[in-house]
Amino acid sequence: MRKLKFRGKLLKDSDSFKTYKKGTIIEGGFYNQGSKTFIVAHFNVFEVEPESVSQFTGFKDKNGNEIYEGDNLTDVVETDEGKINSKQKVFWNAPTGSWHLDNSVNQDETNSTELWIELNDFQYEILIK
Repeated sequence: MRKLKFRGKLLKDSDSFKTYKKGTIIEGGFYNQGSKTFIVAHFNVFEVEPESVSQFTGFKDKNGNEIYEGDNLTDVVETDEGKINSKQKVFWNAPTGSWHLDNSVNQDETNSTELWIELNDFQYEILIK
């Protein structure tokens, strides 16, 4: 069974002990209440920045890190000019109902491949933002 998990950045410090600081990435369940967005984790409910919420794809990169929607993946590509690092964004393709890796030059989702195919064929890792 597929594990549904989300992550988001904390909107403010979380508690009186300041265990979780504003901007900390929290992973867990997700829900909206009115105009507010929350992640449920560690037996707590955390308000997060709505635009920061992304879903776990169920896949991991070559280093074992979980890949989330919106992550940029990179690998080394051999070209006539030598080796270069690619940069491709992970997104949900609604028409196919699957996670894709954006192969388009402008990263506008006009050309993509299913993520699982790319991960089988190449050694991608998450590009740290």
